[in-house]
Amino acid sequence: MPTSLADVARISGVSTATVSHVINGTRYVRPETVEKVRNAIANTGYRPNPYARALRTATSESIGFVASDVSNSYSTAVMRGIASALRSRGYTLLVADADENPTLEHEAIDALVERKVDGLIVAPTTSTDPVSFEQIEQIGVPVVLVDRAVPLELDQVLVENVGSVADVVGQMLDAGHRRVAVVGGRAGHSSTVERLQGWRKAHTERGLVCDESLAILDVFDAGQARQATTRLFDRPDRPTAIFSLSNVMSLGILRALSDLHLVVPSDVSFAAFDDIEWVDLLDHPVTCLAQPTEQIGSTAVELVLTRIANPDVDHRVVRLAPSLCDRGSIAEPPR
Repeated sequence: MPTSLADVARISGVSTATVSHVINGTRYVRPETVEKVRNAIANTGYRPNPYARALRTATSESIGFVASDVSNSYSTAVMRGIASALRSRGYTLLVADADENPTLEHEAIDALVERKVDGLIVAPTTSTDPVSFEQIEQIGVPVVLVDRAVPLELDQVLVENVGSVADVVGQMLDAGHRRVAVVGGRAGHSSTVERLQGWRKAHTERGLVCDESLAILDVFDAGQARQATTRLFDRPDRPTAIFSLSNVMSLGILRALSDLHLVVPSDVSFAAFDDIEWVDLLDHPVTCLAQPTEQIGSTAVELVLTRIANPDVDHRVVRLAPSLCDRGSIAEPPR
């Protein structure tokens, strides 16, 4: 016999209203009570009927996620965090890919809104496009942005970029490097801007002057990162260390270093923003700043469900710190 909401309430020792609030995120429930209810749901195998609930509440019980690039491992990891958090609340996740194209992003948002999603989580393809901002502001459903900051009064879940990058680049400078290159993405994106600020901050804190010609931006994929790195090492004043601004850049940089027969860290020090899935396959693993991707996803879910339940709640911008994975790829510069 199928388990009912009343069965879950009886087993967890709470009212059916409380069970409903836990499932739908419509009201604050004490953490210990939430745990009891979720354990009861897990033990009984209770599955809410989305069609019946949609008729009762005039909602679709679904949340849309627009990924800036679903092929990027960062996007898929964030999506896992979103999916897991929504699953425990009885919501369905609908996903669309913008492929780093603002036009596709606009179309994806429109398509999900037409499917009557209750809210949207969007990883913007741009931090500077007024057309995109206007569309997001006029969507008509609760929206949470992740990854790239935009100048809008919206809930946002971001990573702390400036200080964390300054710390890692600072390690390179403290090891004796004076020519630390940076290879990154689109110059106008907030994540690129903030990580570049961290690179500069590390130099400034030590009374050093940055060589801005060592910052190679508007590099969009691994192939371009490979070419950019090769050009850096063709210079007579080549860098002795490189910081990669994203996982996609890291792949291209490491391929270029392999082409040039340069060994990390004896010939060149290397560190990166974003962890690398295949890091254990390298002769020398890479020091990196690993983003809390699943926490980014689950935090975005909390914000969007809170706004669905209370549209007038103050907007929040949550900054989560990346984790330093020190794997010894920073050493003294070669003599």
